Amino acid sequence: MLTPTCARCQEPFEITEADQAYYVKRQVPLPKFCPKDRLKRRLAFRNERKLYARKCDASGKIIISNVRPDAPFPVYHTDEWQKQTHEVPQLEGFDFNKTFRQQFRELWLKTPRMHKATAGNEENSEYSNHCGNCRNCYFIFNSEEDQDCMYLKFGDKCSDCVDCHNIILSQLCYECVNVKNCYNLKFSDDCESSSDSAFLRNCRSVKNSMFCYGIDHQEYCLFNEKLSKEEYQKRIQEFRLDSYAGLETAKKRWEEFSAQWPKMRHIILNSENCSGESIYNSKNCSDCFTISNCEDCRYVLNSVDTKDSYDFFAYGMKTALMYECITIANCYDLKFCNYCMYSNSLEYCESCWSCEDCFGCVGLKKAKFCIFNKKYSEEEYKALIAKIKEHMIKTGEYGEFFPEEFSAFPYEDSLAQDYFPMGTEQKQVAMPEGILSVDQLPDLIAHAELNLSDQIFFCPVEQKPFKFQANEIKFYKKVGVALPRVSFEARYRRRNQLIPFPY
Repeated sequence: MLTPTCARCQEPFEITEADQAYYVKRQVPLPKFCPKDRLKRRLAFRNERKLYARKCDASGKIIISNVRPDAPFPVYHTDEWQKQTHEVPQLEGFDFNKTFRQQFRELWLKTPRMHKATAGNEENSEYSNHCGNCRNCYFIFNSEEDQDCMYLKFGDKCSDCVDCHNIILSQLCYECVNVKNCYNLKFSDDCESSSDSAFLRNCRSVKNSMFCYGIDHQEYCLFNEKLSKEEYQKRIQEFRLDSYAGLETAKKRWEEFSAQWPKMRHIILNSENCSGESIYNSKNCSDCFTISNCEDCRYVLNSVDTKDSYDFFAYGMKTALMYECITIANCYDLKFCNYCMYSNSLEYCESCWSCEDCFGCVGLKKAKFCIFNKKYSEEEYKALIAKIKEHMIKTGEYGEFFPEEFSAFPYEDSLAQDYFPMGTEQKQVAMPEGILSVDQLPDLIAHAELNLSDQIFFCPVEQKPFKFQANEIKFYKKVGVALPRVSFEARYRRRNQLIPFPY
């Protein structure tokens, strides 16, 4: 085992013999950064939920994008980009008097990029990102085939759900984390096939229950006590979730009761020789988090159907041999790549779709044997790649992912800010004139008028203004819960703390 010092944090880290064998197989040098700093660097290249109104540089229309309006490169609506009617810039050859990064930066600055990450249809869901085939959704991320949902992360085939993380095949759920096949479930986590309940944890097939932990196939339970239907309905009357004061009391009771039980951690199901958390149906995966159907992986997060990969974050989906990559799907043999789909044998590429054997390319579609977006013959490509790698090894560039300054997003917009925050000291901000205090919101949801969506309120946690959507207020009325007193961002951060993460 080797214990080099991380070039960034100056802390020692381990490189096992198995790691070394993998690096030899992939023909890459040993990493200079520790696993934590490698992940931090990659996450700086993914912006999920910071959205902006900006101009599409192809059509001139105003679009909703995760790229800021002042980005130094052109941004096209994904539909326009996919047409590939624009002329894609290229560099004429590789200049061995310059570093790879200097030349890649030149290409990076003038190549059009997609306005956000979408796949499939996006029907009335323009305020979403990293989503596919969603309908009538608002502020949902990393989700697919959802309908009439708001404020989700990792939603799959859900409808009428709000403020949830990791939710599958569910309806009418609110403030839930890690739930599957649930209906009308509120303030719950790690539950499956449960309905008409609130404040559950680690429950399966539970109905009409509140404040329960670790029960299965039960109904009419309160604080883990089995009751008759009549007694249950009588006793839950004291918990007014439709009142903000009542809801806060219920949350406090749940916090006190659930403190005696462990939170669900280290979930590894139907898996062999795995370490990490939230691992399902996988084999030989170490230091992995939130993965399923993966094999022979290390340092892989938020991925499915991924094999033989190291240092990889999202998505997977029939993917193998990923090394130091982020936001990749349906690909094989990629190194140091960002946001590439349906491609094989790429290195140092960004936003390339359906490509093969490309190096240092940006914004290509259905291309092969390209370097800096320029087409070569197979023989020319292989000969030049060997020389470029030799040059990059001399300059110390080969083997490392892009530096953060090559990200399309400022650090504060990226996922890196969520998990490795910088500049987070928050000073008390005076409430701007014309902004309402959340203390002015009605206690009972029944008293909340839909025109509240016309007002702007001040979040006491984020110290920023926020608004309710009219459909959001309708949802709270439908499920009978009081209006929240903090913004979506504050609610997101609170839920995100329940999601497994290595650091």
